[in-house]
Amino acid sequence: MGKDQRHFILRSLCLWILAFLTACGTNTPQAVLQLVKVYATSAASPWLKNVYDCAPTSVAVSLSDTASADVTIRFGQPADLNTPAFQIGSDEILVVVNPQAGVSSLSANQVRDLFAGQIISWKDAGGNDIPVQVWVFDPGEDIQQVFDQVDMAGQAVTSQARLAVSAQNMSDSVAGNPGSIGILTRRLKTANVQDVFGGVSVPVLAITKSEPQGAVKPLIACLQK
Repeated sequence: MGKDQRHFILRSLCLWILAFLTACGTNTPQAVLQLVKVYATSAASPWLKNVYDCAPTSVAVSLSDTASADVTIRFGQPADLNTPAFQIGSDEILVVVNPQAGVSSLSANQVRDLFAGQIISWKDAGGNDIPVQVWVFDPGEDIQQVFDQVDMAGQAVTSQARLAVSAQNMSDSVAGNPGSIGILTRRLKTANVQDVFGGVSVPVLAITKSEPQGAVKPLIACLQK
């Protein structure tokens, strides 16, 4: 066999091996990324970090609305709950005031009277009378629902209450007026407001539409640790 013939055979063999390896590579199955849609209320937003930490590399977490979410994370149990729910933590509601208010603590009765509008003024740190300005969340927010049930005991909040659209808005609004009073969870409380009432522990729940399956099941298990 001549030198040129041997070179031709060797070159052909190399090309055949390369083609075989390339074909094998294109047929290698790729890992399928699983998508888990998650919705968290504003009060439960601190638990989103846990969700991302618990998700394995094969799972992509996508923030969603409550209608299409595989997992809904919320503060407290909804009144109409009829699907599986798993406690993944707890938090408490705090009544907060401006640090310049002459108030260091409130009783449960005082809280109800203030939010019901039966107490309309108090004294600031300098002893001056200032009007009370009540701040609440939308009635559909979980934190407001728990507050109405637990702290207000069903008593209606004053119609003069102002509406905060987020936890940050609540903090900024209370901090901006010495007469302001509002509510926050402990995890969402900021340094620019002072808590004067609290202590009731409320469960944080991960709610699913049916028994957890697929990637949702280990995610829930991790969140419960």
